Amino acid sequence: MINIKDLPILILGYNRFDKFSRCINTLEEQGLKNIYVSIDGPKNEFDKKVQKKIINFCLNNSLNLDIKIQNLNKNYGCRLGPINGITWFFKENKYGVILEDDVIISRKCIDLFSILLEEYYFNENIISISSFNEFTNKKIESIYEVPVWRSWGWASWAEKWQMHLKFSNRIKNLNIWQIYNLLPKEYRLIETAELIKSCQLNLMDAWDYEFNFSHIVNNKKSLTIGGINNYVYGFDNSATHTDNIKNVDIDFKLFCERNVDEFKIQKLEKNKEISTISKCGFSTSKYKNIFSLKIDLLKSLFFSFIFYLRIVKRNAFKKFYCVE
Repeated sequence: MINIKDLPILILGYNRFDKFSRCINTLEEQGLKNIYVSIDGPKNEFDKKVQKKIINFCLNNSLNLDIKIQNLNKNYGCRLGPINGITWFFKENKYGVILEDDVIISRKCIDLFSILLEEYYFNENIISISSFNEFTNKKIESIYEVPVWRSWGWASWAEKWQMHLKFSNRIKNLNIWQIYNLLPKEYRLIETAELIKSCQLNLMDAWDYEFNFSHIVNNKKSLTIGGINNYVYGFDNSATHTDNIKNVDIDFKLFCERNVDEFKIQKLEKNKEISTISKCGFSTSKYKNIFSLKIDLLKSLFFSFIFYLRIVKRNAFKKFYCVE
C-alpha cells in the first residue's frame, strides 16, 4: 500500500477560498502531505483577488504540507481548465487522486484508493476509480466495475489519462454521425453524439462527458466503491453547473467512513444495470429500424448546422470585441 502521506492529491481550484481551504484542511487532518493545486486563470479583478488569497494561503500555510501550485495565465473554463490541471498533475506523478475544491472524501476511501492504485496499475481494463456511485448498494461494502466514472473524488493513472487524451485527440475532427457510430449499439443515441461534439467544440463548458465517453467507447471500466464515500458542499451560487443539490438527486448525508477489508474486496457486479449511466450523460437506445436511422442521420445534419451557426456567432463576437 502507498504511504498515505506520499499519495499525490490534486485540487482543482478557481475563486472559492472558503471551499478550497476546507478541502485542503481536511486533507491535512487525514495525514496527506503531497498536494498539488491547479488554479484556472482569472476572468476579472474579483477572481484575481481571491486567487491571490488562495496562493498566499498555500505558500504561507502552517499546515506542514508540501504544496505545488500551477496558476494558469488565462481563463480556460470548466472544460480546458481541468484538463490542463489534470494533465500537469499526471506529468508529475504516475498515479494520484483528483478533487474539485468543494469535495472531500473519507480517510478510509483514500486508504482504499492507495490500495487499488497499486493493485490495478497494470490492469488495462480499469482506467479510473470512483469514490461513489449512488446506484450501488449502500449496505454492501464492496467494489463494482461500472462502465461510467464519477468526477466528485476519483483517482487514476498517468498512462491511462494519456490514453484518454490521445483517444480524444484522434476523434476531435469527427462529425456527429461518426461519433454516433463509435458508440456501442446499446448507447447509440444522436443526442449523446451531439453532447460530445458540443464539448469538443467548447460550446459546452464541461470536460467530464468526454472522459466517460472514453470509458464507454473503449469498453473500459471504473472501479466504484459502494455507497457515498464523498461529500460535496459546493451546491450554491458559486457553482458553474450544479448550483442546487436537488438537480443531482444524491443524498450526501449518506457520506460515511466505510469499513472495506482490503483482503475481502469483492466485485459483486461487473456490469451494473445500464440505468446506472443515465445521470452521467449517456442513456440507452432502443432497437432502431431503417426509418429511425434515417431520422438520426437528419438529426445529425441539423445539429451540425446549428453548431456551425453557433461557432460563426462566437467568432464574430470575439472579433467584434477584440482589442488590438
